[in-house]
Amino acid sequence: MIICLMLRSLRRFYPFDESGIPFACTTVVIKETTSQLNGEEDGGTGLNVWDGSLLLARYLEKRPAIVRNKTVLELGSGCGLIGVASGILGAKLVTMTDLQYTLPSMKENVERNKSSWQGEDSHCQIECKECDWFHPPPITELCDDSTDSPDVILVADCVWLAHLIAPLLQTLNKYTTNASTKVIITYQQRGRDAHKEFLEGIHDLFDVVVVDTEKDAGLIKPDVFHVFECSKKSST
Repeated sequence: MIICLMLRSLRRFYPFDESGIPFACTTVVIKETTSQLNGEEDGGTGLNVWDGSLLLARYLEKRPAIVRNKTVLELGSGCGLIGVASGILGAKLVTMTDLQYTLPSMKENVERNKSSWQGEDSHCQIECKECDWFHPPPITELCDDSTDSPDVILVADCVWLAHLIAPLLQTLNKYTTNASTKVIITYQQRGRDAHKEFLEGIHDLFDVVVVDTEKDAGLIKPDVFHVFECSKKSST
């Protein structure tokens, strides 16, 4: 809880307003939650919107083809900004996942923005489900689709607590059974050890492209923010 409060006290780099932020010709309203959570594995950070999520939302806004007509799985969805953004941008199915304590707020934000992601011409479906990286459920329990792996996996600002790095990597590895699955990861570097462990682990499992957001999407970011596009390494 102390860590969560310390992080919340830091100023955001990307603009955010609970009353609404402009996004893809509409307005997205994401409400944060204040709670006295003491025993959560992630320090209760799933109740707030972080810069890594805002960065990923803007990146997808500039490159909507990443999620359009795709089956999207998000790990560590928190308040639901990325899932809602993916729905607005035309995803076919979005499954947002996180620990149980986040689901009420996540579902409220999905419903709050329903008119934006479920337009007349949209056939998008958004679901909110529990996924504990220490005990990740089978992919068939998360994504109600005929494929055994989603088209896209999104991870925003989930790299900061060292003890969660290995479970996150193991979960990503489990859910990317197809080489065609694209994994997009954004995060703000907050600790040297966690950053190093994550970089080593992600490069062991995936082919990793470091995205130049200014060149590829016209998005300026500080050096402590990272955007990776990853694909599963082929087994040889």
